[in-house]
Amino acid sequence: MSPPHAKSPTATLRITGIATVLSSQVFPYRGKVITSVETRAPAFRQALFVAVTAGLGYGFDSYAVNVYGLVLPEIKKTLHITDAQAGYIGSIFLLGYTIGTVGFGLAADRWGRKTTLGASILLYGITTAAAGLTTNVAAFTGLRFLTGVGGAGELAVGAPYTAEVWPAKTRAIGVGGVIFSLFSLGYVLAAGVALLLVPRFGWQASFLVAIVPAVILFLVRQGITESHRYTAVQTTTQRPAALWHLPGARRRVAVGWLVYTANAVGYWGMTLFLTTYLVQRFHATSTEAIRYALVFFLLQAVFVFVGTALADWLGRRPSAILGALIETVSTVLAVTADSRSDYLIVGAISIATLGWLWGVGDTYIAELFPTAVRGSGFGIAVGGGRLVSVAAPTVIGWGMAHYGLQAPFLALSGIWVLTVIGYLLGPETKGRELEDLVDDALL
Repeated sequence: MSPPHAKSPTATLRITGIATVLSSQVFPYRGKVITSVETRAPAFRQALFVAVTAGLGYGFDSYAVNVYGLVLPEIKKTLHITDAQAGYIGSIFLLGYTIGTVGFGLAADRWGRKTTLGASILLYGITTAAAGLTTNVAAFTGLRFLTGVGGAGELAVGAPYTAEVWPAKTRAIGVGGVIFSLFSLGYVLAAGVALLLVPRFGWQASFLVAIVPAVILFLVRQGITESHRYTAVQTTTQRPAALWHLPGARRRVAVGWLVYTANAVGYWGMTLFLTTYLVQRFHATSTEAIRYALVFFLLQAVFVFVGTALADWLGRRPSAILGALIETVSTVLAVTADSRSDYLIVGAISIATLGWLWGVGDTYIAELFPTAVRGSGFGIAVGGGRLVSVAAPTVIGWGMAHYGLQAPFLALSGIWVLTVIGYLLGPETKGRELEDLVDDALL
């Protein structure tokens, strides 16, 4: 069966309706106002290649991100740190994640999607491996910060890049499903490596091996092409667009902040201490806790496709709001579960639904901005949510120390009301070409 766009290989980037606004405020065109740019959409195979390579990078980012939480019980022993101190390190990592999200988003609009993705993976691959070579708390913390800066580029660039090349009809599956499912599997890979290497060689080995996939994927990515939409826009402009000059941009950024504050705070608050929670609450061994987490994230990879398929069928807003309701209920049930068996059921649903919400959210925010500022808009919108999430590990760690294991996670279940508000404030983008959304974005 032919891909959805196979019958019409030429896509027109329609800037009509906003050409006057853009030419006077944002885009100084060479001699005249350009009302349309003809560009040939890539073959579906190339679009899939972009999505998979972006997703693999995001997956290895997931490895670099989550390996810390997975082996945290062992790291605490080696570095002689408390739960609260572990939370501080997690927050410093997320500070780097926030800076990298905005920085790489801006860089993607300035230097292109392909180049910035290459820089991202090299930075976080090298710093993750280097963190496995130190037992100094300050050095380890600094390297985790740099890992956050580099790793953030994978989503900040990969999601807008894939949105620009994937067919509109199934864009949520391409951007959210393919990319975030590989993020979930990156956690599974980290868990598998932790189970195989940590008992024999210590937690440091799980950090050191990160350099291998980073270098391999960097080389593989040399075969991808630059976004056709980005290239077309660059040929019609003399200087970068100014995001804040676009009418309505602030509303779109605010929607992104709401959606991603819930996503980021909910995700990091839930997952960073997942294995620690299992060990302390249900007396699981470190190995058992990692195995349980591995299964949770395998289920998450499935839920990503459930959520994004619903987003392509019913719409971004109904899918995300349904996911937020499921997440809230399952989190409360998981935190109040008294037995390990009960927790493993509802806890798995809670962790899995995080993938649903991230997959839909990544797609939605990438659709909110015109091509010329898509990287910047996505980076600033997602970065705003990630900025709030910087406090999540510290607050959760502090709450565990002062109020017990359950109270912080119970409080965390309320964060998903922001998801509902964010999607209700934003437009529906299901099935629409990115160029058709430009006028909406400026209202």
